[in-house]
Amino acid sequence: MNINGLLLDDDAVSPVVGVILVIAITVLLAAVMASFVLGYGNQTGPDTPTTTFEDRFTPAPDHEESGYATIAHQGGDAVAADTLYVRGSGFNASDTAHGNRQSSDSLDVQDEFYENGRTVRLHLNGTGFWPADRTSGEESRIVTEDSINVPVDRDYELLLVYRSPQNGTSSILYTADGSGV
Repeated sequence: MNINGLLLDDDAVSPVVGVILVIAITVLLAAVMASFVLGYGNQTGPDTPTTTFEDRFTPAPDHEESGYATIAHQGGDAVAADTLYVRGSGFNASDTAHGNRQSSDSLDVQDEFYENGRTVRLHLNGTGFWPADRTSGEESRIVTEDSINVPVDRDYELLLVYRSPQNGTSSILYTADGSGV
């Protein structure tokens, strides 16, 4: 037996390493393709809607520090009203039925007040879901030009939070800020 011949013979090393590398690369590519095809790459459910909102503060007559913020959908995806939640600070409504004052400088409003000869209806007096009666899309969806009026102090911050009906995750779609008003 020639021991030097066995030590120097490397004919079988290259084909074995090559076959192992080809199999490993094939398995890796198959796993990556399967994850995309079967949807394992996106476990968060449907995407958060892409929308554009806008807000405008209107002071109440004879009460410059209070008024209402009009928040309007300006474009993008339609959003189901029961998935859009309004939160924040600076809500300014008095609830005389329950004796609840939400602001130190509260504008005494129930559901509406008069401004320049017209009635302004307030739709959301505090934290809560976008009112379904303030939608014009099919199946209570918020679409372009739908809006709500929220009674607020001049210095307010309102967040429009989307809550996914599939998995319950939340994301902020829009921040309305009255600090620069």
